[in-house]
Amino acid sequence: MIARRAAFLFAFAAASLARQAEPPTAPSSPVGPDAVWAPPPNFLAAMHKACDKGAPARFGECFVAQMKKAGAPEPALAFARRTGNQGYLRDFRNTGKVGVAHAEYPFRANQNQVCFLVNGDPPMIDVDDPQWVPRATLDANPVYADLLKRFPNLVMFPGMRFGETAPAGGNLRSGGQRFDLDYLLRDGCRACTAVGSVKVAFDFDVNGKFVEAQLGRVRARR
Repeated sequence: MIARRAAFLFAFAAASLARQAEPPTAPSSPVGPDAVWAPPPNFLAAMHKACDKGAPARFGECFVAQMKKAGAPEPALAFARRTGNQGYLRDFRNTGKVGVAHAEYPFRANQNQVCFLVNGDPPMIDVDDPQWVPRATLDANPVYADLLKRFPNLVMFPGMRFGETAPAGGNLRSGGQRFDLDYLLRDGCRACTAVGSVKVAFDFDVNGKFVEAQLGRVRARR
């Protein structure tokens, strides 16, 4: 029961949004550096002025329209549509067949910075979507089990997602790729004490097809 509660809390923390996302669109071309966009300083204020008065269900559509009005190129608009009209691409790292896309979701209540592994199969993986965490392996880990006993309200949150080498990536002997992602275990809330950490490896084959997410080291903080 406790493990199920922790899993629910993780899912809730990862999916907390300020506005409901529209369904993402299917990708038509690979994500690349041409999709990166830096909004002008007055963009958010102008966008809210134009979009807040409309129907809530059309807010995301209006957001993308305002991006276009502010000079965003078509690849940037296409990426925004792929997020369900919730965010824009702020940085892209070409790491091979599968790349790393750092997005900004300005309307989320929490966790505005989102990390995707892109251009593989599936074409976009949100590394903080709870479906990718190897739940059964994590629940069976003795360090995690001990933390869960000591902190019944244990919640998993994203670790470092931005920077020149975050997330860390490398090549496998098979010719595929691996990305190592860190997650923080906190005692009940986003602002609560970090009591541990979890590492998860996302593996792709030589063709960019997602193979599995493997649990790495689980640590307790003293």
